Order: sequence, then structure tokens, then C-alpha cells
Amino acid sequence: MKKLIYILLVFWGFCSCQDDNSSFGISMPIENLSFRPIPGGAIMYYKLPADQDILYIRVRYKDSFGKDIICSGSYACDSLTLLGFNEAQTGISARVSLCNKDDIESEPIEVTFDTKDSGPVTFLDNLEISPDWGSISLKYNIPEDIKGMAHIFYVGENPANKKTDTLLIKSFVLTKGTDSLNIIPQQARLAYDIVVRTEDFRGYMVKEKVWEKISPLEIEKQSIEEDFDFLDPANLSIEDPDYNLGKAFLFDGDLKGEACYNWNKFDNFSTYLAGPQCLGKPLFIIDLREQKLPAEFRLYAMLFVRSSFPYGPMAGYPDEKYGEIWTSCYATKLPSSVTVFGSNNMNDDSSWEIVTHFEQNREIDNKLRWCERCNDGGSYSEYFIKSFNALQLAEPCYMKLSCSPHGKKYRYFKFVVNEVFASPTGHESASYGSNYEKHVTIQELEIFTAKEN
Repeated sequence: MKKLIYILLVFWGFCSCQDDNSSFGISMPIENLSFRPIPGGAIMYYKLPADQDILYIRVRYKDSFGKDIICSGSYACDSLTLLGFNEAQTGISARVSLCNKDDIESEPIEVTFDTKDSGPVTFLDNLEISPDWGSISLKYNIPEDIKGMAHIFYVGENPANKKTDTLLIKSFVLTKGTDSLNIIPQQARLAYDIVVRTEDFRGYMVKEKVWEKISPLEIEKQSIEEDFDFLDPANLSIEDPDYNLGKAFLFDGDLKGEACYNWNKFDNFSTYLAGPQCLGKPLFIIDLREQKLPAEFRLYAMLFVRSSFPYGPMAGYPDEKYGEIWTSCYATKLPSSVTVFGSNNMNDDSSWEIVTHFEQNREIDNKLRWCERCNDGGSYSEYFIKSFNALQLAEPCYMKLSCSPHGKKYRYFKFVVNEVFASPTGHESASYGSNYEKHVTIQELEIFTAKEN
């Protein structure tokens, strides 16, 4: 009997020790904690008590979906990021405890913290969707670093079952800053219902918003025969029919250089060449004959359709009339910066207003130039078009100068080339593509205005 009593006493003592070790007596001082709201959560700053038994701090809370979240930190840091929220909230409850080396926790203390709107929420709150020329424009501003994704849909017909459905157009990661993009739904309709859904960094759908009956703005191409006149006030266009050079080639419909495909002689360029000293001057003026709302201007460049352009006299072609201009390099005559001005009184210098502008660094890498696929624009083996069938299948290459749909109507449009590209990377020798006299070439010009009802 005495042995049994002894065993019970030992067992009771062991259990008592276990109960005593279920927590330890040090708790987290509330004054050692502070919180800062961030998008989608908060940062908790902490200072652990100076005690060798403490290894970790632990925070427990519920996210916006009711899921239990546990975060732990050590002496190696002084903060924890508490995430998992969407719309901004105040007074979110959390419990903070300390842990020893045996992972036994102290008694938790109750705290609260506030959050800011998450990135997916901020994106939708700042997103503007409006009609644009032949498309739908999305513009947004995200002021802080965020995590999340956006998915753009339109309401159309599901090709599989022929029923109304939301069809995905584009998905992209959300990043800080101001940005815009234009979308063109595949199914042609007079108006579209646009659906935007956002997703957080954990893959949860956060929010959805619908813009109804958005109609792309219609545009129409202007014809030089019927709609406008070409004016050359500085007399910069080189008119030479023997070499197929002149302003007429701006409007002959040859967007890619088909007329001089694989032409190795130096008497057929079938393009527009202007100069010398074109930069900063009115390259030409377009007279639309009446006031119209501009939509878009396109300046095309010749694709890599001929194996060479003429060399200058120093290169062995002393009789070549334009060899010194081309200097075997087409790319250095292409504009890198263009400004288009509009006016309703061509003779009043003060009436000209900037309508649109395009600019790239003249020494930017070939791969980033708008004319990347053009003659001498990049790698010979990669861009040279080796058959006429390949040329017909190739996409044209052009600089796009877009105008605001909320702009003014003008009759006259003045095109000013501010700069041309430098020699392509890998061809920076003193003579290759020098273009000392600042000539400019354009393969084709297209003008689009708002469609008149």
C-alpha cells in the first residue's frame, strides 16, 4: 500500500511539473510593439525582452477570408509582415506571445492593428476604362509597391457552347506606377461589357468590377487623292524619278518595300528621302482641306528586302549619285523622335499646337527600336527577307503616333523630325551610316481621323 501511495505521489508531481511547463512566466510588453498599415496588411515592429529563454515571438490572427494565420519572428529581425487583407480595415484583433527553446508559449497579449487597401483593391479603385480609337483604353495609377494580378474579360459568345460568357483578353501582374494599355476584343461588336477581376498574391480572387457598353471609337484612313494635300514648305523632298525617289512614294501603298525587293542595283529606291538638314524643320505639312479630329499617324519603314544599300564614293562607287547619303546604311535615316503639330491657320506661327509626339533614344539597342526589323536595323541573318513570299507574309513596321480622342479638330498638321537613329549596334565605325547631313527617309505615311457619322 505504501508503494502505491508513493507511486501516486510521484505521478502527481510529474503532472504538476508538466502543467508548470505549459507556459513560462515572461510575457511580451505591450510597449515593445507598434504597427504600421501597409497595402493588404500591416508591419508589426517588436523588441524582444532581454532573456535567454526567449527564442521567438509569435502572432496569431485571422485574415479577410477567416483563415487562421500564424507568423513568427526572432532576435534576428525587428518586424513581421502581417498580410491577408483586401479592403482597408481598422482594429483587427491579434494575439502575441513569446516562445522558448522548447516551443512553449507565454500567455498571449491582445493587440489590434489597421491595414490599407490591398494592391488588387487599389488597382480597381484607380482604374479608368474608356473608348479609344478602334480599341478600349485602360489607365491606372498604383501609388505603392503591391502584389497581385489583374484579369481583363469581355462579355461575348463562348465558341465552345455558343452561350454568353466572360472571355479572357489579358492577364498581367500589378506593379507600382502609372500605366495604360489598349485592348481589342476578338469578337466584333458595337459595344462591350468589360469585366475586370483582381487576384491577390495567394491566388484568391479579391474584387470584380464591370464597365458596361463601352464602344470603341471608329477611325477612317485619309486618301491623298480625295482627302488631303501634301505641302513641302522647306522644299526638303528629293524628287528624282530616275532613282524612284519622291513624295509620291509616301502614298503608293507599298508599306514594306516590295517595289525594290532584292534589287541590288542602285537606281531603284521606291521611297521618300528628304534633306539635307531636315532636323527641327517642318519636314512636310498635311492639309486635310477641312477641320478633322486626328486619331493616328503611321510612319512606315522599309523592311530588310535588299541585300545592300549603295556605298559612298570612298567605298568604290564614285558614280553613285546617292551613295554618300545612304552610306550603306538605311537605318540612320529613320526618325527616332517626331512631333506633330496642328493648326487651323497655317500662316500663323503662334497657332501651331502639339498634337502628338514619339521619341526613342537615338542610340537605343536595335532590339528596342520601332524599326527593329528594317534594313540594317539588326542582325543580317535574323532580319533579311529571303523570298518574296516571306515578304508578303511579314508584318509591316511603323512608328505609331496616337492622338487623344478628347483633342481638338485641326485642318493642318506639321511633321517635325527632331532626331534620327545612330548606326545600329555593331556598325559604329566613323563612315558606316554617318548621315552627317541629316537626311530623313520614310517608306509610307498613313493618316487616320475620327470617322464622321
